[in-house]
Amino acid sequence: MTAIDIKTLGRSSITTGLVQLWRIASRLVLTPIIIGKLGWAGYGAWTLVFSVAAYVQMTNASFGLAYTKFTAEYVRHRRFDELTHIIGSGMAAVGSTAAVGLAIAWLVGEPLMAWLGVPTPLVADTSLALVIVLSVLVLRMTWGCTLEILGGLQRLDLTQRLNALGYLIEFLVTVPLLLWGPGRLGGIVGLAVGHATGQLVTNLAAYSMVRARLPDVRISPRFVSRAGLRAVMSVGGRFQLLWAVNTIVMQGLKFLISKLVGVEAVAIYDLADKLINLGKTASEAVIAPLMPAFASLRAGGERARERLLFLKGSKADALMGGASFAFLALLAPSLLLLWTGETGPQVEEAAWTLRVLAVGEASLLLTSVVSSSLRAQGRVRLELTWAMITTGVVVVLLFPLAPLWGYTGMIVARLLGQLCGTVWYLRAYFGFAEMTWGEYLRGTGIPRLIGILAAIGGVLWAGHELLPPLGPPGLHPRLAAALEVIAWGVPYAALLSAAVWKLYLEPDDRVQVATLAAAVWGKLRGRPTPPPPAPDVVVVTGDDPTALVEAAQALGTVAAMTVAEAGALLSAGVRVKLVLVELAAGGDPRPTWDWISEQRPDLLGRLAYVGVGHEPFFRETGVRRYPEPPSGAVLRAEWGSASPPT
Repeated sequence: MTAIDIKTLGRSSITTGLVQLWRIASRLVLTPIIIGKLGWAGYGAWTLVFSVAAYVQMTNASFGLAYTKFTAEYVRHRRFDELTHIIGSGMAAVGSTAAVGLAIAWLVGEPLMAWLGVPTPLVADTSLALVIVLSVLVLRMTWGCTLEILGGLQRLDLTQRLNALGYLIEFLVTVPLLLWGPGRLGGIVGLAVGHATGQLVTNLAAYSMVRARLPDVRISPRFVSRAGLRAVMSVGGRFQLLWAVNTIVMQGLKFLISKLVGVEAVAIYDLADKLINLGKTASEAVIAPLMPAFASLRAGGERARERLLFLKGSKADALMGGASFAFLALLAPSLLLLWTGETGPQVEEAAWTLRVLAVGEASLLLTSVVSSSLRAQGRVRLELTWAMITTGVVVVLLFPLAPLWGYTGMIVARLLGQLCGTVWYLRAYFGFAEMTWGEYLRGTGIPRLIGILAAIGGVLWAGHELLPPLGPPGLHPRLAAALEVIAWGVPYAALLSAAVWKLYLEPDDRVQVATLAAAVWGKLRGRPTPPPPAPDVVVVTGDDPTALVEAAQALGTVAAMTVAEAGALLSAGVRVKLVLVELAAGGDPRPTWDWISEQRPDLLGRLAYVGVGHEPFFRETGVRRYPEPPSGAVLRAEWGSASPPT
């Protein structure tokens, strides 16, 4: 059984985190330019445009998964006509929703923005920007489905490149318009035009690529059918409601802030929220490898190792999240000044907001490990219950706190809702896992980590408050903020690294971290260890794999591994002809199917199981199942044409 340790999590964090940082960076760079040109009210109004658009976009949550899954499956069997109707049905369903949203924005956009508290001089431009954003959203939710279809063709690399291209074009168009654009193009309308240009290029390029690769598939909402609608609605439906609940609450809070306090407060809240999302990057990046590991241990009945994995994963998650959020809270004013170049009460309010939200988000990150474990057990409904409870607490607290304390009350309501939801979720999980709070706190070392962060943060905060400013008098505020971040950030990183190494990590963790650091250093010096070639077939089994491996060799090279090992390999984006999963007696296929659906949906059409039972699951999903280990001739006949695309 492969060990799941900080080394493994760290490697995943580095890879996934860099991708996430690229996505976030484009937004971070634009933000100070927008504030400098449009002011706080203009930035708040621009934020509301995407909050309104999110209510339309949330209907598309599960359709992308369906496009990817069915493309991977039907292209292999050359069922192009059925795929045409599935894609057309999805385009018709979500496209009609987006079109209705666009029509409503066209008719009542100005009254809506006025009702939300957008200043009168900005109402017309903001409503026009909303129409432009929703127009490209209609394109994204219809012909833009080709981005997910590329994933089904195992060309996720093209999808990522196109998204990166879209962000670059948006930046290159938006900045000149903001700085030199005439009239309305130099304001919120220019922001919408820049966004629309990037989205237009991305979606049209994706459509062109898919048409070149799938000339037999017609991509149009004209090909809607009942069978297509049933198929496209059957995939990912469990996560649609969860996405909707999260969107309604998070965007609804911005509406409430705008209505009760004003659009400037929305800008302040959004600034803090953007830095919170940046702080979550490293911690969220380690979550993806956990679900297949949980599934592997559960399939093998290894409850003790499953418990250890939960504690070790929570420990790594707490360390990454705690270190990031403590840094943001410690240097919040300087970071915001360095980022935006702005001073005054708005930045002070944003710094307070960032510090409060950091507490809630640090606790909320621990629930990601819980979700990974529960999804491996097939208990997705509990995650929805947790989301509903968190939402309910926030809504209930908003009624007394918002009128009483205004903006402060709304931020506190979000914090208390997150804390209550986290405690309930952990407690519910402990009931399933037969774990106590004492065992959890001892195994994760969270009290020790809190003590380390509090001690280091307290000492540095006291030094920051007691010592005179580090920069010379008359130094530009932004340069002074940069000096503050460097002068206090370096000792924070040094002290935290030393304390974590000596007091938080176990001896085996230190060995693994040292090994990972040596590998990273070797790569930076241009001496990376060459990765082994990707196999043609991945056989997932915990027992003797000899028979399956011999049969699968008819398709090419074969690698037999546990679920955890397969998850680590497939997470790297390798292309394979077949993933063959052998089920243990009474083994549940859902955890592996759910993980592949979320992490590698392009492989759903290249997934097969060996085992008996779970007839409803196989009928519902249509995934291939062999009651007995297949022969090499059978595998060659059924999968021989499924060569990975180049």
